[in-house]
Amino acid sequence: MNTLSVIIVNYKVKDLLLQCLECVDKASQGIDIQVFVVDNASGDGAEVAVKERFQKVKFIQNKENVGFAKANNVAIREADSKYILLLNPDVFIPENCLKDVLDFASKAEKFGALGVRMIDGDGNFLPESKRNKPSLWNSLCKISGLTKIFPNSAVFGSYYNNRLKDTEAGRTDILAGAFMLVNKEALGDAALLCEDYFMFGEDVDLSRTILDRGLYNYYLPVTVTHLKGKSTNKRSKEYLNAFYGSMSIYYNRYHSGVFGRWLVKKAVNFIIWFKS
Repeated sequence: MNTLSVIIVNYKVKDLLLQCLECVDKASQGIDIQVFVVDNASGDGAEVAVKERFQKVKFIQNKENVGFAKANNVAIREADSKYILLLNPDVFIPENCLKDVLDFASKAEKFGALGVRMIDGDGNFLPESKRNKPSLWNSLCKISGLTKIFPNSAVFGSYYNNRLKDTEAGRTDILAGAFMLVNKEALGDAALLCEDYFMFGEDVDLSRTILDRGLYNYYLPVTVTHLKGKSTNKRSKEYLNAFYGSMSIYYNRYHSGVFGRWLVKKAVNFIIWFKS
């Protein structure tokens, strides 16, 4: 069994993918590792480029864009490692990153998964690096924009875990799928992403699954750069439906209240209409 399987899903970001793989290659020295790239029918020449530069990478070519969750699951099923790392192609990691997160994971109590300190291309901290479990209230605050206006408010900003400083390690409810180290040995098939989600939300769902199994999710202040959504048009109807619709999927899966489901659905539909 390998120690680590890194899984990267590509969709029309060949150049970023190659940079990401270069970072992974430098960070993997001395680690028993396998790397998967799953391509969602990009048609961008990624397969040829990856096979030329990274011969040890296993490249899986999908015939169509099956979404983020399904694409990851193809490789998760094949991975034979103790840990899997879900990694976006627009995330660049430092050379010490993999060693540091694996060392932490091996010592952490009831380790389920781990996320890191993500910053954008301008060096700004990304608060989705550590989040609280979604509720009706904090989800509505997030959808309505109140969370962005009052990010440090205990009332309006509780979608994110502001109790834990971004410079300190600790437990958190929800991690980001852009960089998520998962204990596959402990989870087995539960490490698979929920395929109800096409894109967005599956990381929240997996984080919830881990907590429900009595394991812990951790945040570690190892800094990585996430260039965020370079392959998506954030004004497109497809993007808006996937991004905001994921909240409805999550709420329907984990909350039984009819009024809450109705309210979230109405709020999501309004935001999609307003932004499209």
